[in-house]
Amino acid sequence: MVQLAKKQRGRRRFRRGHAPYLGRIRLHWCDTCNLPRISENECSVCDTKSRKVEISPPGDPFPAMDGHLSHAINTLDRQFGQGVGIHLLPSTKPIVLNKVSAIDAMYEIIVDGHILGRLRFEIPESHYTFVPTLEGGRRIGEVSSRKWILCHDEVLKYLKDGANLMLPGVADFDSNVEVDDEVWVKNSEGSVIAVGKARMSGKQMEASEKGFAVKIREVSDPASSKTTAKESTWDTVVDANSEDLDRIEDEAMAFIRRTVNHEDSSVVVGFSGGKDSLVTYLLVEKSLGFSPSIFFIDTGIELPETIVYVRRFAEERNVKVLGEKAGDAFWDSIDTFGPPARDFRWCCKVLKLGPAATSIAEELGGKVLSFMGQRKLESFQRSIEPRVSHNPWVPGQVSANPIQNWNALEVWLYTFREGAEFNPLYNQGYHRIGCYLCPSSPLAELNSLRITHPKLYDKWYDTLQEWRRRYGYPEEWIGLGFWRWKRLPKGQMDVINRLGLDIGVIRRAPEEDLKLTVVKGVSPCVSSGFSLEGQFDSGINIDRAAMLMPIFGDMKVSEEMGALRVTTNGNSISLFSSGSLTVRGEKDDTISTTASQIERALKRALFCQACGSCVPQCENGALTLEKGAISVDPERCTNCLECDNWPCPTYLR
Repeated sequence: MVQLAKKQRGRRRFRRGHAPYLGRIRLHWCDTCNLPRISENECSVCDTKSRKVEISPPGDPFPAMDGHLSHAINTLDRQFGQGVGIHLLPSTKPIVLNKVSAIDAMYEIIVDGHILGRLRFEIPESHYTFVPTLEGGRRIGEVSSRKWILCHDEVLKYLKDGANLMLPGVADFDSNVEVDDEVWVKNSEGSVIAVGKARMSGKQMEASEKGFAVKIREVSDPASSKTTAKESTWDTVVDANSEDLDRIEDEAMAFIRRTVNHEDSSVVVGFSGGKDSLVTYLLVEKSLGFSPSIFFIDTGIELPETIVYVRRFAEERNVKVLGEKAGDAFWDSIDTFGPPARDFRWCCKVLKLGPAATSIAEELGGKVLSFMGQRKLESFQRSIEPRVSHNPWVPGQVSANPIQNWNALEVWLYTFREGAEFNPLYNQGYHRIGCYLCPSSPLAELNSLRITHPKLYDKWYDTLQEWRRRYGYPEEWIGLGFWRWKRLPKGQMDVINRLGLDIGVIRRAPEEDLKLTVVKGVSPCVSSGFSLEGQFDSGINIDRAAMLMPIFGDMKVSEEMGALRVTTNGNSISLFSSGSLTVRGEKDDTISTTASQIERALKRALFCQACGSCVPQCENGALTLEKGAISVDPERCTNCLECDNWPCPTYLR
C-alpha cells in the first residue's frame, strides 16, 4: 500500500535551497491582534509578546499588494475551484509575502501568522502555481471539491515515517487530477492529513491497480486549520509596531545627522521612485529639517509611472531633480553590447553611473553626500557593503545608507505611518522599481509588462527578435527569458534540456571578440633591444584608436598604411588596422606590460558608449567625449596612465 522512502522520520515542510542568510530574519506575529510584528517585543496595542514566524531566508517579508493578491487568488481558483482564493486570502486580514530563492519568482504567503504555501511562477507554462503547506491544504479542504485524494486510514502511520502514497493506499480520488497537480490528501473523516504532488492522473489511477500515486511533501495527524476569526487592517498593524518603528527611525536619523556632520558636502537623496528611496528621503527630510534635492537618473527605459511619480514628488516639495538623462543611450549601445544580462550588466554603467558622474562634476561641484535606499536583504553584494562607501564608478560621491539593516516590511510600515504616496506600480504587482527590461527581473514581472505596458514590451520584443535571428536561437530564447544570461546557469539549462531546446552557441560580449594573442613572445631584436609581436582576433578601427592612444605618449598616424605608432617609456608601439601589434624596447621587463595596457586601452576606445564616467576622474582634464566616444587631449595629458586602472563598462567580467 505504501512505498517507504529513506529511513528518516518526518518531512521537511519546504526545502530552503541554498538561499543565504543576509541578516537576522525578523517576522513575528501577534496572535491576539492577528497581525505581523517586526520584533518579538510586546505588541504596542495589546502588550502581548509576539510569536516568531519561520519564513525562509533571506527573510525580507512585505505586505501583499493588489497585484500579487490578484495573481494568488486567480491561481488558487484555477487549481482548486472558484472561491478558494478569497477563502484563503480574505481582504479583511493583513497578508504578508516573503520572496524566496527559486529559478524565477516565488513567494511564501503568510496569513494568521502561518505559511499557507508558496506562489511559484512556472517558466515553461508562464503562469503561477500555488504549492500548499499542510496548513494551506487544510484551509483548501474546507471549501474545495477539486484535487483531493482519499486514503485508507491505516496508511497515515507509514506516511508519517517518510513513505509516499502508493495506489493501493488510495481509497478514492478526484477523477480530474492530472500528473504533477498539487493535491491534498484526506482521511475517511474528511480531515486533511497531507499535501503533495500527484504522480498519476485520475484516469491512470482508475485504470491501474499499482503505481506511485502521490509524492508526499508534508503530513501530520488529523487536525483543524489554524484559521482565526480575528480581523485586522494595515492601520492597526502600524499601531501595533509603533514603538519598534520609533526605535529604528531614531537610529536611522542619528546616523544621518552623524554622517552629515562628518562629511563636508552638499546633501542629496538618490531617488529611484521605489519604496526604499522614498523612506530614505522621508528620514533625511525629518532629520535635517528641510527637503533636500533629489538625485534621479532617467535611464530612458523607466516606466512612465515612475517618471510622473518622481516629478510630482519633487514638485510637491519644491525641490530640484538633479541628474542627467540617458536619452536613447540604451538603444544606441545595444548594437555594440547586445541585450544586457545578469552576468553582463553593461547597462547600469552606461545608463546610471556614467551620467551620475557627469552630473556630480557639472551640477554639484564634484563632491556630494548622497543618501541611498540600499538594503542588505536585497542581495549578497549589498549585504557585505559598508554603510558609508565611495563608488569607484562615480568619483566625488559618498554614499550613505540609513535603512541598510531594515527589512521590506519595516520600510512599508514606515511608509504607511507617514502617509506617504508611493509608486502606483507596486499595486500592479511589480516587486521592484527600475528599468522595465532589467535582466535581473524575474520572468514573471517581464511577462506582466506585456499586460501593463504592451507598447514598451513590443519594442523590446522586436529588439530581442533581431538578436535571436542573429544567433539562430528558438523563440523560447525570448519567451522563456533565456536572453537574461550570457552564460546560462544550471537551473536554466535544466529547463532547456527538459524541453529539448537547442539554444546553440552562448553569445559573447563584444570585448571577448578583441583578444590579443602573442604570436612571438619577448625576444631579442636583430638590430638591438627586445620585441613582442601579437595579433588581435579582429581588425582595428585606427581612427577610433587614435583618439585614446596619446595617453601612452607621442603618436603618429599613417592613413596610407592604416597604422599608428606611439613612443612611451622607451618602448615603441606599432598598431595596424589588420590587428597586428609590435612592441619594441630596450628593456624586456616592460614590453609585456605595455602590450596588456594597449589591449585594455583599445577596448576602452573601440567599445566606448560615451557614458562619461571616466571624464571627471582625470585631474588634468585631458579626457573628453567626442564623436560619441572617449578622446584624450594630448596637450593636457601627462601620460600618467592613471586612467588605465579606472573602471569602465567594457570590463564587467
